[in-house]
Amino acid sequence: MIKKNEVVAVEPKEKNPDTQSDSTNKPEFDLTSPEWYLNRELTWLEFNHRVLHEGEDERTPLLERIMFLAIVGGNLDEFFMKRIGGLKQQVGAGVRKLTVDGRTPGGQIDECHEVVRSILVKKEQLEQELLGKLSEQGIRIVGYQELDKDQQKEVDDYFQENIYPLLTPQGMDPAHPFPFISNLSINLLVVTKYLHDAHPFLNRIKVPTGVGIPRFLRVGEDYLYIRFEDLIANNLSVVFPGLGY
Repeated sequence: MIKKNEVVAVEPKEKNPDTQSDSTNKPEFDLTSPEWYLNRELTWLEFNHRVLHEGEDERTPLLERIMFLAIVGGNLDEFFMKRIGGLKQQVGAGVRKLTVDGRTPGGQIDECHEVVRSILVKKEQLEQELLGKLSEQGIRIVGYQELDKDQQKEVDDYFQENIYPLLTPQGMDPAHPFPFISNLSINLLVVTKYLHDAHPFLNRIKVPTGVGIPRFLRVGEDYLYIRFEDLIANNLSVVFPGLGY
């Protein structure tokens, strides 16, 4: 029994070393370190790797595989117009500030180019594979020179009636500088000259595209197609009468 006013000494309990909190042992994280962040441009390209993989998957229906291939192509067009274009503007303005992932604008461009090259190699391989599978199903995309004489006459007549009136060649010389090339446009650069003159002239033909103008032209009743610009390139004598090219 403890008497009144008696002082009792209480020994402190021994701390459990397993539960002891030692602030010096806590890991320290620098949240500004680049290692904790992903680059916006490179991760967007990796997304397109995954889209391309859907086109490579043989379990995917053939036309769906072609759709995924087309999506990758459209995405890369947008990537260069928007994102690479923006980075080039930063380089031109002399911006050297690092992103949160530790990259300069110029460094991002170089790394993106490497990734894009790998995507394009796979994309071109897949395109050839899918064209072969389309051919097995009776759907063929051929060059103008692969058509027979009757088929060439058919598409030439179509050119005269429907395409030729839409074409406006643009000449380029010191008085007419290189024209503005709009995004996503298809263009032909044609070198012409007079028959008795060695001096060449540069001409630009913008391939008309848009609503109601097919990208591929069907030949005959079968599923045989040629590219729109291929037909124009093989009718230049109509566009530039009396000139060599």
